[in-house]
Amino acid sequence: MGSVERGKIHWSVYDGVKIIAATPEALMSEIDSAISNLEYTRATATLDAEQLHDARTADESYRAGCAALAGGKLDEALRCFNVSISKCPPDKTAAVAKLRSLISLTSQHLQSSSSAN
Repeated sequence: MGSVERGKIHWSVYDGVKIIAATPEALMSEIDSAISNLEYTRATATLDAEQLHDARTADESYRAGCAALAGGKLDEALRCFNVSISKCPPDKTAAVAKLRSLISLTSQHLQSSSSAN
């Protein structure tokens, strides 16, 4: 960090600088590397976001939840509906609304059945 003199700390703008590139080519190489790392991070984040939403998985979980609900397995139905809403693409607003409603109703039935026991 900077130098210390009688309890005073002297800060320098160069404290965080480790090595200054000796040649312009080395500096450009470091800049190119930093840009590549940034682009890779952004691309990876975009791919991760795309993988979060999977309509097929959402539909399969929805169907499994409906089957569990029909079979009286409320906890399994709730789990399936939660998986479905987490995988459902956000632009499918009707599906998201339907899933929210099903989650709410299933939660209410689950709470009422657990309080009755």
